[in-house]
Amino acid sequence: MKKTMFKRSMIILFLLCLAGFLSLAGAVDLPNINKSKIRFSIAPGKAEYGEIIVENQSAEPRSMRVYLSDWDYLPPADGTKEFLPISSTPLSCAAWISFSPAEFILPPFSKQKIDYSVKAPAGASGGYYAALFFESIFAKAQAPKEGMQVGMNLVIRIATLFYVDVEGTVKRTASIDNLLFKKDVGKVQYSIGLDFRNTGNVDISAGGTFHIMDDKGMVIARGELNDAYTFPAAGAKLAATLKEGLPKGKYDLVFTLDLGKALEEANIGRGPIITKEAEISIGENGKILNIGQLK
Repeated sequence: MKKTMFKRSMIILFLLCLAGFLSLAGAVDLPNINKSKIRFSIAPGKAEYGEIIVENQSAEPRSMRVYLSDWDYLPPADGTKEFLPISSTPLSCAAWISFSPAEFILPPFSKQKIDYSVKAPAGASGGYYAALFFESIFAKAQAPKEGMQVGMNLVIRIATLFYVDVEGTVKRTASIDNLLFKKDVGKVQYSIGLDFRNTGNVDISAGGTFHIMDDKGMVIARGELNDAYTFPAAGAKLAATLKEGLPKGKYDLVFTLDLGKALEEANIGRGPIITKEAEISIGENGKILNIGQLK
């Protein structure tokens, strides 16, 4: 019983410390970086150069440490990331990146330039990825009292993500399968779903729309699919909701998927675009009579 109470006390104390640290983080001015994403294309054996500016927005000096990491997208492919040690993934380009300085002190309201270079080895193909972290300790743990083992530093880190395409080798392709179209129980609306898979050799940030046409070619409904973020060979679920009901009849359900959202965000290109369609038949009271194959 005493052990259980002690464990509970430790958990409560840990949560209180964590809440205090989070409150402190919200009260301080965090460092700022001018580039959260860097995306470019490099020919095999060539290098790309650039700089990142770190700014101290606080009246206190900040000691900064800079280091590389790998990263990956986590299910359900909604953009959530996992950061991993260098060389944890087959698509890591951390070993290609050099930077300087690795440690520095930022005086109050000052800026620091970080120079970097990225060299793609000969024979590389497809897309490669890494993260450059900027880390600072904002609050050091006080020495624990006798009989207690709780102590944490509040470490804040921010990252610049690198997306590197090897020039002349990029394949940005995807497949869309397994159409789901069902009427939600007790509701007018329909649920729509698709299986998306990255069949290329680079990352794909995909977003799309759907529209429904009647037998006269008139668009009677439209909507948006969720965005999906994938690395090669990874899959995702695309979903949407058609909130209005459909009268009895035959319709064409058309999907348009943009595989180039990330390129457009970086102002380095567009597309490609995938279009798929299927016929659906609706009976009385919105009942689904038939769903055709995607083509």
